[in-house]
Amino acid sequence: MVLKYAAKRPGDDLDGLQDLEEHFVEVSPEDVYAVVLIGAHTIVEDGNDGSRQASVRIKRIEPVSGADAETVRKLLDSHYAKRTGNTQLELEEPGTAEASELPVDGWGGEE
Repeated sequence: MVLKYAAKRPGDDLDGLQDLEEHFVEVSPEDVYAVVLIGAHTIVEDGNDGSRQASVRIKRIEPVSGADAETVRKLLDSHYAKRTGNTQLELEEPGTAEASELPVDGWGGEE
């Protein structure tokens, strides 16, 4: 069984990504690390066999930049390695954009 993700987004005051809209409409925008709180959304039970399917939703999300982004990247890589046994996540690293290159107003990025 595969855990599903709900399309519902957090409320405006809990969705720090909204301030990055301009960043993501650029051609080939840099990836952004974020801190996320995930919670249960729904559980659907199959009436025929009694199996249950859960879905989760993002309850709160805040993008991070600068030193915080580096800390989050290291945590992500470490937890990935513990979960999978792989020592390195084979994804293209998000750009090395300085915090000053990302929008600051409203999302608490470093200047």
